[in-house]
Amino acid sequence: MTDEQSPDSGPEAAPRELATHSTAAETKARPGWLRVLQVIDVMSIACAAVGGVVLVAMMCTVIADVTRRTLSNNPLDGTLDLTQFAYMPTVIALGLGYALLRSDHIRVNLLTGSAGPRTQRILEVLGMAFTLGTAAFLMQFGAQKAQMAQQFDESSVGVDWLPIWPYRWVVVVGLAVLGFQAIAQLVRAVAEPDFTPSDEGDVASAIEDEEPLLDNVDGRIAVSLEVRPR
Repeated sequence: MTDEQSPDSGPEAAPRELATHSTAAETKARPGWLRVLQVIDVMSIACAAVGGVVLVAMMCTVIADVTRRTLSNNPLDGTLDLTQFAYMPTVIALGLGYALLRSDHIRVNLLTGSAGPRTQRILEVLGMAFTLGTAAFLMQFGAQKAQMAQQFDESSVGVDWLPIWPYRWVVVVGLAVLGFQAIAQLVRAVAEPDFTPSDEGDVASAIEDEEPLLDNVDGRIAVSLEVRPR
């Protein structure tokens, strides 16, 4: 009798086992306190999801307002106030942390794009420290304003049924999430040995995509110079 060979015991199983052991070793080598930062990432994603739901609500409100205005010349009451004081502050504030996680905030690396990994890491730490300080200052200032607005029961002038002060606290929450996400990015820049700014790969790929276009432009300029009459 011949022994049947299991599908996981052939020569192809060795690379799979090595990859599994390598991944397990990397996971084990990763400090537990560093994995805790994923909780902050989840918090930023959850806030962005809530902001997305509010964005859909704003879109539906505007569509209803335009439809009623067009069909019956009777606009929806409070659309402008809802958009100005409720929808837009919520969408923007709750998306700040997620934008930082995705590195979607504006970065100008004209002078630092060619720097080495060590310099990039230092700049990232300084940038996240500045972001954290700015978010903390704005959060403290916003909390004071929100507390005052809550005491006076601030509401919209256009519509009496729309309170404004709760959305001031939403802005404070968004700034707090931004600050926590800045802490997470700062810790990653300090502790992760293979850390690189997340936009560096995007910049490199964008440059590679633009190189053929630039070559075509250079070729056309060269041809036009050659055929230009004297």
